[in-house]
Amino acid sequence: MSENKRRGASVERRLVSRLRERGFAVIRAPASGSKRKDSIPDIVAMKSGVILAIEVKSRNGGKKIYIRKEQLDGIKDFSKRAGAEPFIAVKLGENREVLFVNLSEVKQTSSGNYVLDMESVSNYMTLDDLIRYVESKISKTLDSFM
Repeated sequence: MSENKRRGASVERRLVSRLRERGFAVIRAPASGSKRKDSIPDIVAMKSGVILAIEVKSRNGGKKIYIRKEQLDGIKDFSKRAGAEPFIAVKLGENREVLFVNLSEVKQTSSGNYVLDMESVSNYMTLDDLIRYVESKISKTLDSFM
């Protein structure tokens, strides 16, 4: 396994643990980066009916992340079929926290692939922000307040 893949897998495992600690049911798809016919996200996290499809990207240098068209389109398709909200989880550098970016922030290049430029991203979330976002979407019945 290359150093980049090893680092990415490490970020995925830590993120899975942190989501589980926060009450999510989490599935990690360790073969997601392989040459599968259907692209699937690295992590699927669920909490009280809210489903997140998370593609994890980790970089030591640079603020731009390039994603193959087939991979991102596959994740969009997976999310649509699953009723999931797709996010890119980005970790830039060793001591930085993971940031979550909605796919609407990802831009298509002239070659048809995609780029996420972290310097121009206007809306990103920390893990705590993502947890609050999910919890705001969870339906609460009147019985839950009694």
